[in-house]
Amino acid sequence: MAVAVPEVRMRRIAAELKKLRESRKLSAEDVVASVPGLNLVKLSRYENARVQLKPEVVKLLLDYYQCDPDLATVLIDTLRDKRRPGWVASYERLNPLYTDLIRLEETAIGHKTYQSAYIPGLLQTRQYAHAIISSGVVKPAIVEEQVEVRINRQAVLTRSEAPLSLWAVIHESALTVGAAAEVMRDQLDKLLQFSALPNVNVQIMPAAAPPHAGMTGAFALLEFRHRDLDLVLLSGMLSSHWVEDPDHVDVYRAAFNEIMATALDPTKSLELINEKKEQLK
Repeated sequence: MAVAVPEVRMRRIAAELKKLRESRKLSAEDVVASVPGLNLVKLSRYENARVQLKPEVVKLLLDYYQCDPDLATVLIDTLRDKRRPGWVASYERLNPLYTDLIRLEETAIGHKTYQSAYIPGLLQTRQYAHAIISSGVVKPAIVEEQVEVRINRQAVLTRSEAPLSLWAVIHESALTVGAAAEVMRDQLDKLLQFSALPNVNVQIMPAAAPPHAGMTGAFALLEFRHRDLDLVLLSGMLSSHWVEDPDHVDVYRAAFNEIMATALDPTKSLELINEKKEQLK
């Protein structure tokens, strides 16, 4: 099954094409006069992601702009990537932004997230996911579908080839609220199991921590083979959006580093998780 490139990724590649042209001080007229198969309308649509970007056309532009070979390879591979999961296309009622997140997780090399109220979706048990999803604004008829998708997402952490590297910082309050005691106990046990994976790190932000960057809200930073393509997802109850500008992404990158420095180290974090689990007997 052919799977479209996530819209947010198309926008980022389109922005990179425009940035490269402008950095070379080339006008649109210069480009269409030198690159075969282009006209001013088509170039404009490519630079504004108003059409599906074709790898062969993007390659012509990157070659003409004398793009850094490593970046050019990443951009073309992104457009041609076959690892994006076709399974998610069968869930027609998913929010398109959530669908993009799932597809991007397949090609990302790192996922860093701060969560103040919940265990991150990539680390949830089925029962905990059901409790969280059913307590929100999701229609009851699609709760089970949402749970199934959330559990399927976790395959990126255990796949045999280049599993996703996850670093999650979770506020201490998320270890004790959100579901019934028996569900929370199983969830904390699962959190400990995930933490044993070499590609998963979990830190806990203690309730008594001093003010820190995470107090502005939860976010997720997706990292790719080329830093300029990194993205941040900000999630809300009724709407979510991507932070795409590299300079703005770097603000969140610095914030996450501060959050990691403020939280308990991984060893003490696991001790606290185990302590909370034992208290739920």
